[in-house]
Parts: sequence; structure tokens; C-alpha cells
Amino acid sequence: MSVSSHLNPEPERRLWIMHGNMRRAAARSDVKLGALAVFALMEIALLRVDFVCGALSCAAMTALCAVLPLCLLAVSPFLDSAAARPGTSGRPRPSDSLVTARDLAKYPQMELVIALDKYLGGGVTATPYYEDIVWQISLLARSAVRKELLLKAASALALAAQLLLAALFSLRLA
Repeated sequence: MSVSSHLNPEPERRLWIMHGNMRRAAARSDVKLGALAVFALMEIALLRVDFVCGALSCAAMTALCAVLPLCLLAVSPFLDSAAARPGTSGRPRPSDSLVTARDLAKYPQMELVIALDKYLGGGVTATPYYEDIVWQISLLARSAVRKELLLKAASALALAAQLLLAALFSLRLA
């Protein structure tokens, strides 16, 4: 084994591992978003059957109805376009780990290529094929971050609906 091959490990295998990690992060968010949408639909059906539209039940129904478009927007493939090339979350910092989707989504494509070239020990800039893999990693990281953000917003709305329903139940019991 030569010195250069020891210092320059195969970047393709490492890039595909990162690609798989970003794909799994987006898929986990998709599963959570789907479960939240089903939960919201079941509660909407329960509210329609069980309650008269009072102020609290109408507010809970509105919050649950707002969860559904957020979930659909999060899983929409139309937002993951190639036109969104610049970084979305500000400038990268030296403390970024280059492992999490949130940190990878901060980089524009060329800066991510250079950063991953340094991070993986070189070889990424040697072939345009590797740069294409980095581009896919960048797209998946941005998608995962977007899905995570919309999941948090939908979860907050669902939590607000649960609090309204708890207040409604406590008023019905009193």
C-alpha cells in the first residue's frame, strides 16, 4: 500500500454512506408525518361524530385541520427542486459536524464539496461523479431539514389541539 492510497481513502464508499444516512433521516420524518396526519384525521372524525361545534371543539378542529396541509407540504416532492442551490440556513461554522442533515444543509454545493473533501481526507474533487453524489447528499439534507421543521410545526399544532380537547373534556366532566 502506498502512502498516497493510505492518506486518500476511497471517498465514494463514504459518500454513499452519508447519502444513505440522509435518505434514512428523510424517510423517518416521512413516517412520523404520515402517522401525525393519520392521527389528525382520526381525531377530526371523532370530533365530527361526538361533539357539537362549540368554541373549544371548533378551535381544536381548526388546529387539527391545519396539521394536514403541513404534513402534505412536508412530503411534497415539488419543493425539492434543483433550483434551490444556495444554502438555506446561513453560513457554515467550524463547529459543524458534517454528519447531521442540519449541518450539511447549510452549505451550498461547491462549499460542501470542498468541506467534504477536507473532511473525508481528499479525493472528492477528483471526479465529477463524486461531486454529483455530494449534490444528492445536499438535496437530501435540505429535504430532511425541511421535513423536520414542518414536522415540528405540525406537532405543535397537534399539541395545541390536544390541549384544547383536554380543556373541552374537563369542561364536559364538570
